[in-house]
Amino acid sequence: MKKLLLILVFLFGFQVHAMMDMATNQELEDFLSGRDLKMQRSFMNNMIAIGKNLEFSGTSYEDVILFGITINFNGISNKDVYIAGDTVRISGTIKGNLKVMARNLIVENCEIDGNVNIVSPEILMADSVRCKNSTKIWSRDIQMGGHYKTVHIKTRDIIFTKNIEIKDLFVQSQTKPSLPINVLKHCNFKYEPPIPQKAQIFFSSKFRKLYSFLSLCFPFLLMTIITPRVLQETIEIIEKKPIWIFFSGILLLLITPLIMILLMVTVIGAPIGLILLTFYISLLYLCRGFTCIALGRIILFKLKESKLKLILAIFVGTGVFVLFTAIPKAGVIVQVPFLVFGFGGFAVGRIRMFLTLKKQNLI
Repeated sequence: MKKLLLILVFLFGFQVHAMMDMATNQELEDFLSGRDLKMQRSFMNNMIAIGKNLEFSGTSYEDVILFGITINFNGISNKDVYIAGDTVRISGTIKGNLKVMARNLIVENCEIDGNVNIVSPEILMADSVRCKNSTKIWSRDIQMGGHYKTVHIKTRDIIFTKNIEIKDLFVQSQTKPSLPINVLKHCNFKYEPPIPQKAQIFFSSKFRKLYSFLSLCFPFLLMTIITPRVLQETIEIIEKKPIWIFFSGILLLLITPLIMILLMVTVIGAPIGLILLTFYISLLYLCRGFTCIALGRIILFKLKESKLKLILAIFVGTGVFVLFTAIPKAGVIVQVPFLVFGFGGFAVGRIRMFLTLKKQNLI
């Protein structure tokens, strides 16, 4: 554990040094974080901002990436814009593509040259919006006006204003929307009802189980080819010391988020925190597979040790795991120990590997 903390301290110090170098060159300050940010100047490089309340009213000559709770984009972007937040308001000029994910979205007085992709439960597209290329929207309730070239919409309910102009329109909703008469004359309109109920049942049960099974098997099948030693060592650790690995896994699952939170609340540590958060979330999903393989090896204990046994253990253990998690009330109960054992085994194995390499002066 001390060695792991030393690694984090080293990375933290490296980030401090990087930020000090950035202070000497104004053009490299393309990452901003804080509670309330107002961006009103020109940005020559890619601009990334993370905070609670963000307001962009400047000019960007590269991509703009905004993450926050309340976001107001009212500027000029010469390239793409990516926004993820709770309440988002967009206006201004975007010469590239626009991708938005929000809970509540308002777009007005906006001109977009590139493609538009929007995912939001509630959307208001004002009459002053102009999208010159393809527009794709996934929503629950939409009120839409403006000028568009090609629009694909999947929603529950949608209302078109009288001042809307669309060349090609495809809508998938519960009820067929009504378009103004003047729009129907010049619009290639296609409507499609939602997926039939039988198909919904198929995709929500059988397909979901098959996807869960294959998505867990595939990464570990690759590991048998690319990193077989890491896979074998992790499984052996879980099999030989299950009690110690279980409690170590619980401890590491609690400590890791705390370390990431401490990093993310600081300005210079936020990038490291985001990188660790991405890796942590991915590992939480994948680490269950290590426990599945250990379970599969127990079931196939009579087979001779070989690569074939390992591959069979991947399929058998994962299959048993997916079947148990499909039981409504038993799903969570099964997920927890698989997660703890898998995370503990992988983390302890990597710490051991680091200590061994350190002892041999290889790092």
